[in-house]
Amino acid sequence: MYVRLATGALLVLDAKNLQRPIGILLPLDEHWAARVDILKALRAQLLYRKRSPPPLTSQQRRRIQLALRTLDARRDDASYQTIARHLYGAEAVSREHWKTSSLKAQITRLSAHGTHLTTKGYRYLLLGKRPTGRSKPRK
Repeated sequence: MYVRLATGALLVLDAKNLQRPIGILLPLDEHWAARVDILKALRAQLLYRKRSPPPLTSQQRRRIQLALRTLDARRDDASYQTIARHLYGAEAVSREHWKTSSLKAQITRLSAHGTHLTTKGYRYLLLGKRPTGRSKPRK
């Protein structure tokens, strides 16, 4: 019996004993290394009930959420100032002159990051790379 996993791999099972996987068939394509890493985590979870640490930190997940919310708002023609009010509150926005506000710069960066994520950045995330597209942090 075969089960196709979300990674594209085929899980081969013994039809008489579904608890015991026999093997996994994996395509030898350009994403092979990422698939192997994913399957190592799956193996650890299946055999040892051991969960892998999440691929993204909570700060990275929060930044992605804010970036995508910012991008959605921009696509609905919301101004940067309106977005900042919704994300950070009217009081935080009114503390600084908007034209030179650090929040304005932050919303601009979030918008650019959201655009990056929707154009090609999501592929990096799926391949287990950092959201910026770099596989290693800057030095």
